[in-house]
Amino acid sequence: MIRLYGYPISNYSNKVKLFLLEKGLDFEEIRIPYSQDEEFLQKSPMGKIPFLESDGRYLFESGPIIQWIEDSFPESKKLFPKDPFEAAFVRSMIVIIENYIDLPARKIYTPGLQRKPVPEETILEAKREMERGTAALARIVRFSPFIAGSEMTAADCAAFATLPLVIDNVSEWLSPCPVENLPGLKQYLEMMNSLPGPAKVEKARTTIMRALRRSKK
Repeated sequence: MIRLYGYPISNYSNKVKLFLLEKGLDFEEIRIPYSQDEEFLQKSPMGKIPFLESDGRYLFESGPIIQWIEDSFPESKKLFPKDPFEAAFVRSMIVIIENYIDLPARKIYTPGLQRKPVPEETILEAKREMERGTAALARIVRFSPFIAGSEMTAADCAAFATLPLVIDNVSEWLSPCPVENLPGLKQYLEMMNSLPGPAKVEKARTTIMRALRRSKK
């Protein structure tokens, strides 16, 4: 049995969860926040989520986790293209989404959601970086109808887990969010939300976020 440890407001947890759902694999989802407790660090050395358990062994970091899933269940739906170049292209798209859109956004929403002040210069710096990352993504997305072409791939798992979260989480400081200017994004997210796996992931995320925001008012 695969056990996925994570939390519905983590885009990296949701990337792996959606990957598992789309592969059609049985797994147990265990909701747990990140921690620096020693017991936790024995399973995820940086104290981050998600991490995955299989046969008493643990994997951490979402990229290696989804690659292990892809390699370990060859009979299931493929979420990396068979062609090596196209598979590498999908991985490159994930890097753009996570490193050049999500990471800059975290400069705003990580302290912001903790109700810590976010300096104006930090907001402007993050905005510039997000604009650059969004422009880079705009040059390579296909939206035909999926982000890398006609079939769903791991890039969709990353995009759907990350882009709506970024838009929601920075909206208090940046409106519109630079990501909203990505041509075709609105239609893409509507299409993804019409599918069972993505809809399940997004429902869990938005439910938890609404509860957290109510508790902080």
